[in-house]
Amino acid sequence: MTRQSSVLIIGAGISGLSSAWWLSQHGIHSILLEQAKRSGGLIDSTDQDGYLTDHAASMILNFDSAVSRFISESGLQKHRVNRNPVAKRYVLKNSELAEVPVNIREMLCSDLFSFKTRIQMITEAFRCCRRSEWESVAAFIRRRLGQEILDLAIDPYVSAVLACDPEKACARSTLPRLTALENEFGSITAGVLIKKLLPGKRGLPQEAFSFSGGMKTLVDTLAENPLAEIHTGQQVIALEPLKSGWRVTASDNTTELQYQTRHVIFSTPANIACKLLKPIHPKLSALLNQIEYAPIAQIHLGFDRGAFSKPLDGSGFLVPSREKTPIRGSLWISNLIANRAPEGKLLTSNFIGGACQADALKNPDRVLVDQTLRALQNLCGLKGSPEMIRINRHHQGLPLYHGNYHRLTQAINRYEGRCDGLHFVANYLQGISIRDRIIQAKTVADQISTRMTEGTTSRPAYVWTNADEVLNRV
Repeated sequence: MTRQSSVLIIGAGISGLSSAWWLSQHGIHSILLEQAKRSGGLIDSTDQDGYLTDHAASMILNFDSAVSRFISESGLQKHRVNRNPVAKRYVLKNSELAEVPVNIREMLCSDLFSFKTRIQMITEAFRCCRRSEWESVAAFIRRRLGQEILDLAIDPYVSAVLACDPEKACARSTLPRLTALENEFGSITAGVLIKKLLPGKRGLPQEAFSFSGGMKTLVDTLAENPLAEIHTGQQVIALEPLKSGWRVTASDNTTELQYQTRHVIFSTPANIACKLLKPIHPKLSALLNQIEYAPIAQIHLGFDRGAFSKPLDGSGFLVPSREKTPIRGSLWISNLIANRAPEGKLLTSNFIGGACQADALKNPDRVLVDQTLRALQNLCGLKGSPEMIRINRHHQGLPLYHGNYHRLTQAINRYEGRCDGLHFVANYLQGISIRDRIIQAKTVADQISTRMTEGTTSRPAYVWTNADEVLNRV
């Protein structure tokens, strides 16, 4: 028996679940096929000995009205827990933690940066614009703001938070707002000042929040969508284009199941989409095959607050890639979100891996824990032992924006636009954050709704196109 659905979504992680929710706002039913035994993808939460840990992202950082609507109308608002107003954050400088300034005025007065660097920041608006379309993050920041800003401000964010190597990461994709300011105004500082002074449309104030019960509450709530039919334990094994739609074959390890649909959304890692599309669209498959991922491990450690000789009074710290420290950063999550640790305790979520530590996850758990404890001993005055230990390993943690990433994703988007009924909503396109996943899901859901309303069913779902000029440049 072949099941029918207007939209079939491959993958029931945050991208797939968000796509299904936005489709439901148009009254569109969708089927989600997830090969794992649970939906949610990397997003999950565990309560262990009173310490509530998230397996991937721990918060949503938002300044977009569509995300606000998503949270409000999906039933998530009642579970929302706002981030505590913790102002202090730190970066490792010369093997010691240094407080990071929170705005431009503080940066110009901070001892974190040398006098020469502060002069470079002041005079950046008068520097010639000699940009290159495919410039690396490191080259872009050195050119505009200098080496010290790269080392202490940009590198920790790019290498620790985004898991990329600043020397290899594409500036246009990794720092889109900063590169856009230079393109539009000729400099970063001039662009910031002009945007502040000119009247016009402004985005929402930036806000950060999680949910009671952890980020698992997000995916669990979305899974209750009555117009989203979720099938876990089903692996898609084949995709076949029809005259008007797609035939999808899945397996639950005992039986093959057939689905017929007008639209297919890929919400999977690039390698899975690559494998499924290779028999029918080898050139698009070859593009997807070039998407790289970085491995990441989270080492969650719970302590009595008395185990530290130094006050851990901020949000945590990041580590520049030049520092010889085995961890990439430490988030003091119980300072940021209420009820993440028992009273008088501290929950730290520490990160190892990324492109700058590509081999780190080859080490066993005990080595990762020992490395983390030594770092906390040296930097934070740790003198006790953890009461709780939990490790999450993600061998395909985050997609990398390295090399020709921008051109590569442009080519993928062009092929997608020429394959009617085929869509991609995944973190290797248009951003890795949960906010980005929700926004991209809305865009695709709106496009599908428009096509269904207009009744664009006359052309076949699979169309050979002359997009090779894009591929040849990648």
